[in-house]
Amino acid sequence: MVTKNKIGTLTEEYPQLGSCCACRCFKPDVRHVVCLPFKAPVPGTGWGCVQCHIPMDGAVAVLCDDCVQMEEPLQEICYGLPAEMQRVPIAEYADGEAHEHRLERHPEFAPYN
Repeated sequence: MVTKNKIGTLTEEYPQLGSCCACRCFKPDVRHVVCLPFKAPVPGTGWGCVQCHIPMDGAVAVLCDDCVQMEEPLQEICYGLPAEMQRVPIAEYADGEAHEHRLERHPEFAPYN
């Protein structure tokens, strides 16, 4: 995101997402947000879709570049918003209620419905 600072010049700001949900390290390259197919621990703090009218209740995880490249398995998911930097073990939620797109409400997928 590019914003203006106090003296009016443009600066680049990147959100701090906390620790990687795979390696659990705090690194500057934790920048990948993964949408998961089950409900988040805190309703309203995950992913949703305005096209198919599902609420922002899907669980998310954040990963660093290394874990994305190495395809490391998730150990944790975000509890609340990613920038709040709270994590919980994925095992506690992965078998929970499903949270998925409703493809019948997506015209771009009409040939596949």
